[in-house]
Amino acid sequence: MTKVIIDKLSEYMAFIEDLPTEFTLSRGQCGDYPLLPSALRKDSSDKRKYPKRAIRSFLDEFKLNSYQYMDNPSDIENDIEWMLYAQHYGIPTRLMDFTTSHIVSLLFAVEKSFQNEEEKEAVVYFLNPTKLNLLNIQQEQIINISGLPGISSEGHDGPIVIQGRKINPRVNAQKGLFVLFQDDDNPLESINDENVLRKLVITGSETKNILSSLYSMGISFSHIYPELSSVAKDIVMQQDILDYIREKN
Repeated sequence: MTKVIIDKLSEYMAFIEDLPTEFTLSRGQCGDYPLLPSALRKDSSDKRKYPKRAIRSFLDEFKLNSYQYMDNPSDIENDIEWMLYAQHYGIPTRLMDFTTSHIVSLLFAVEKSFQNEEEKEAVVYFLNPTKLNLLNIQQEQIINISGLPGISSEGHDGPIVIQGRKINPRVNAQKGLFVLFQDDDNPLESINDENVLRKLVITGSETKNILSSLYSMGISFSHIYPELSSVAKDIVMQQDILDYIREKN
């Protein structure tokens, strides 16, 4: 896969302007990690962190133990919606988050710039959902899983793009859709097709500058996630940015 390297926010915006309109989804990552959902990720020895039975057990246990903390648990219609809900609280699932906002993806890509001890490259992937679904399920539209009893694991040649109800505020705020993987799917980047997936790399030494530029434009975490934890995160981030600008000058 061809990768484009950028150093400035203006270069990122120029890349988006030249991107074919069909690439409606993106995902920002603070490192060049495989495009796999949390349930399918591997450890340093290239072994899966969680066996298949554990992944099924995680969701079953979450369903069993979460009812007392939920207002309307019976409103969740199928296992995919349970995954959406459980993933929000840290349960490993076969869902990978993407967003329709490319600027949100950039913020996620550079958000840890002041936490990393070394200057790590950040990555944003851009996805053409209709091409991916056409490739792996032979239909172009994004699969709406709301109201369905479930999606069969048969008939898929790989990951597919799905959408559902915005069952928690974070999914709604970050304009989220999801790529659903089956148990044995390869990382998304293994498709290696520029009509499906494109990759942009942000030079590690420039991630702080880009994060500073985003905040100067009012693009922050409380903008994406309207909750108190985001307000606190932004307060600390603003101080990091101010200190960085003083040191640079």
